[in-house]
Amino acid sequence: MYVYVWKDTHSIPFYVGFTKNKRRTNPQNSGGRNWLTKQKLSEVGVERVIVELRPVVSVEEGVALECTLIKEFGRVQTGDGPLTNLTSGGEGTHAPSPLHREKLREKMLDPKHPIHSDETRAKIKVRMNSPDVKVKFLGDANAAKRPEVRAKLKSKWEDPVFREKMAAARTGVKRNLSESTKITLRKNLAANPAMKGWGERNGVDAVFDAKRIAGIKATQPKRAEKMRDPAALAQRKERLKATLNSPEYKAKRAERKAIKKHTGLNERSSA
Repeated sequence: MYVYVWKDTHSIPFYVGFTKNKRRTNPQNSGGRNWLTKQKLSEVGVERVIVELRPVVSVEEGVALECTLIKEFGRVQTGDGPLTNLTSGGEGTHAPSPLHREKLREKMLDPKHPIHSDETRAKIKVRMNSPDVKVKFLGDANAAKRPEVRAKLKSKWEDPVFREKMAAARTGVKRNLSESTKITLRKNLAANPAMKGWGERNGVDAVFDAKRIAGIKATQPKRAEKMRDPAALAQRKERLKATLNSPEYKAKRAERKAIKKHTGLNERSSA
């Protein structure tokens, strides 16, 4: 995350912003800026803008620094400085409200939205398949595959409070798919059997079965090693013990016993 300052050729600041994406700090990516900033960019020339970056570690820190710099430099609109910012900062979409999220969702689901056009989708497909983009998702370049990031994600999901929060947020929530997207998915599924689910392909698709069996066999040595690991064995025992002693399991077990007993009495009575 960065707080960035755009300066003209005389090193005079004219815009302050905060972003999570470094690409956004490039003056050539000026979409979404206000009219006054665009006017200034046109005067200076996007290729001549001096960019000052200030890394921050949190949204709160970024918003605070953005507001501080805007107040320090001053704005053209208020007559106390050179900045083309039309607000005092901190009102971006870094932490959107539920109402704002809902408006964005409805906007994206609109079939007339430009993102749904064949031209836009073709451009996105070409861009995502370009070598310079693909290389950003390979090996250490992909942040999600780095050991430290994976460890951070794992620790996050091991937090019972976080897991409960995420489960509650997803329970009963339908996928936000537009009708046009659903039609496209059905067409793609009909044209590409490989997109079918496991249940639809298992035991029917010979190629899929061969890959599945090969994958299972390939993981057997690793699985066997893990099963023999004393630490892993101890963890499994603890989880099993916790499950057996849980109120939910005991209630289900008592219910099954009651049903079994009742069924047995009925069988004897009919005999």
